[in-house]
Amino acid sequence: MKQVCLGGPGHYLGSDQTLKLMQTEYIYPAVANRMSPKEWNEAGKPLLLDRAIQRKNDILARSGNVIDPSIDAAIRAKFNIHFK
Repeated sequence: MKQVCLGGPGHYLGSDQTLKLMQTEYIYPAVANRMSPKEWNEAGKPLLLDRAIQRKNDILARSGNVIDPSIDAAIRAKFNIHFK
């Protein structure tokens, strides 16, 4: 710690251990924007909400109906569900 903080860069981002842990232990969100501020600006400042909506639409487009129609009808009737 003394070597990194006092005699080095002041952070552990360049160490092999940190890199290994970031690749195996850190979960990178699928929707989050990982661009630098400069890249984000050059990309037209995309909104996270737009990206989240697109991700939702992608998931729903390939999910299909995984519940048997008779079970779905019973659940909707019991819990007064009217949306599709």
